[in-house]
Amino acid sequence: MGTIAWIFGWVLKLWFNILGNYGWAVILFSITMKVILLPLIKKQQESAKKGQELQPKLQALQEKYKDDQEKMSIEYQKFMQENKYNPFGGCLLMIFQMVMLIGVLYVVTYPMKYMEHQTESQIDEKLKLLLIEEDYSGDKQEFEKYAKSYITEHSGDKSYKKVMKGYSGDDISSYIKYYKVANRYHEIRLLKNEYDLNFLGINLGDITLNNSKDYKLWIFPILTTIFYYLSLWMVSKNQKTAPKMKDENGNEIEMPNMLTMNITMPLLSGWISASVPQSMGLYWFMNSFLQIIIQLFTNKEKDDTKKNESVIIEAENLEKEEITEEVKEEAKETKKQNGKNKNSSKKKKNKKK
Repeated sequence: MGTIAWIFGWVLKLWFNILGNYGWAVILFSITMKVILLPLIKKQQESAKKGQELQPKLQALQEKYKDDQEKMSIEYQKFMQENKYNPFGGCLLMIFQMVMLIGVLYVVTYPMKYMEHQTESQIDEKLKLLLIEEDYSGDKQEFEKYAKSYITEHSGDKSYKKVMKGYSGDDISSYIKYYKVANRYHEIRLLKNEYDLNFLGINLGDITLNNSKDYKLWIFPILTTIFYYLSLWMVSKNQKTAPKMKDENGNEIEMPNMLTMNITMPLLSGWISASVPQSMGLYWFMNSFLQIIIQLFTNKEKDDTKKNESVIIEAENLEKEEITEEVKEEAKETKKQNGKNKNSSKKKKNKKK
């Protein structure tokens, strides 16, 4: 995961260097990641469409061999191979999205490491200087005095021993190490000191649950919840039937209730966004917003395809009707001609007599 976070951090820093604004850099980073995923999104949509088209045939297959599971398994595999369909084809996109989400979380939590690509020793030194400057008004001796007394006082604690196990640095470096573990978002504090993280009046380094009375910090978690729900709703709305997945033996796998997932997942995303720096909420909101845009274009494409198919069918029906009318006219003419021929034959016979 570290390698992925390093690459994501490089892309985010690239956009920051171009735009000079951390918020816009996160937005352009979100767009970049979505563009990269477009081929997988397209593949997933095609897989879902094909699954819906094959559903009636699969149900007929199940009904036909419901009393013979072994035969059902063989025919199921044969059916899948003939139609070149993998029911788990859309899972790859889900895996990639989860990996990317965790990678982004690493970047926004440890920006100095993954965005600035600084070493642990460089981060430790910057953190020490920041603590001296901000927490001890620049008094280095006071900081060192406190650090040493803190280490002496807590060196016997179980939590301290667990964190510092195997570490043999001096008191100052030991205190910095312990501080980093106790304060997970210490790198955000460093980033705030170097960058302007304000975006539309919101500091993207702030955490909603740490300052829940600031209503502005609830904007991105709420937007994330709403837009994530809308993106899931749009996908489920386009599914004609509930998805049914099977294992390699053709046995049906029980799927989670889609309605429950469509509610719990957005709520979970909102809670996570409120628990981490605002930049994560901005990324998640943009990701859901872009997914909705893609789904709208997909729906329009489907509607256009249906219209074209309807026009073609209507044209074919009209053509059939015209052909039918022509056949009727020809039949009438043939019948009329046959009638004339019969009358002519009768007249000839009468003349002979």
